[in-house]
Amino acid sequence: MNIIILGAGGVGSYFGARLLQAGHNVAFVARGAHLEALQTEGLHVKHPHFEFEEKIRAFDLDSLADLDATSIDLIILATKSIATREMSMHLAQWLRTQMKPPYILSLQNGVENEAILCDYFAEEYIIGGLTRKIGAHVNKPAYIEAVGTAETILGMMHSSMENERFLEELALIFNQAEIPTQTTHDIKQELWKKLIINNGVNALCALLRVQTGVLFEQNSLADVVYGLMQETAHAARSLHIKISQEDVDAMFTLIKQFDSIKPSMLVDLEHGRSLEIEEICGVVIRALHQIGVDAPYTKTIKALLEFKLGEKV
Repeated sequence: MNIIILGAGGVGSYFGARLLQAGHNVAFVARGAHLEALQTEGLHVKHPHFEFEEKIRAFDLDSLADLDATSIDLIILATKSIATREMSMHLAQWLRTQMKPPYILSLQNGVENEAILCDYFAEEYIIGGLTRKIGAHVNKPAYIEAVGTAETILGMMHSSMENERFLEELALIFNQAEIPTQTTHDIKQELWKKLIINNGVNALCALLRVQTGVLFEQNSLADVVYGLMQETAHAARSLHIKISQEDVDAMFTLIKQFDSIKPSMLVDLEHGRSLEIEEICGVVIRALHQIGVDAPYTKTIKALLEFKLGEKV
């Protein structure tokens, strides 16, 4: 399969390396010092059960215009959610003459990326996706460190016989590349279940500058995590997403028992990058506000983190 990884950060690079090792044609889109290092030094991925060191194809976003779009089967969007609309506009411009665009898979944080992509492309070409039980970060340009199994769930935003066949083929390819993958007919539910974890620990870890494991060392912090998760589930249900109390408890247990990691917001904070505050916290607050319900846990953590960052709400 011919694949473009748009956003060659930790997760994107890990997936790309796995797919390259499985024999697929993968090109990476990156920028800045990371792009330069990828072009000169190759990609280096270190994982407890997997190591990858090879020269790869890497280029910047503007160079997409030089590629033959008809030869691309899949674009994996692995950028920060903050950049989804900008990336969608670039892709729409590049693919504007294509009667049948490549499939586009979002592997990003948040629950709004797929809807944004659907503003620019037909729903039947958009795949919602999430990966969990993984921590993957750029330690230095071209060098990725990853832990976890990267359990992945994929689902079409609008199903047809043709795109369901592609989805099953893609799941098979991921599994053969040792990325444990399953498909679902309700990807929105799965995206919100991941948001339960993200809203539970991501901003809180950035605020306290601690890894996830620290949050469960004392009951007071664990209770805050649980409160954040409960608010996320309430927000999902307000949008008619089926989230049960058992789902909340399962997500709480999952992150509590997983390796202690630095969530993406903490890593972004340490590297001076923009944080996905609106995409993770804001979406919960907005959803509950629409039904006249407060989100005290999420609003408090969001306000404290923004104050600490010197941002204005």
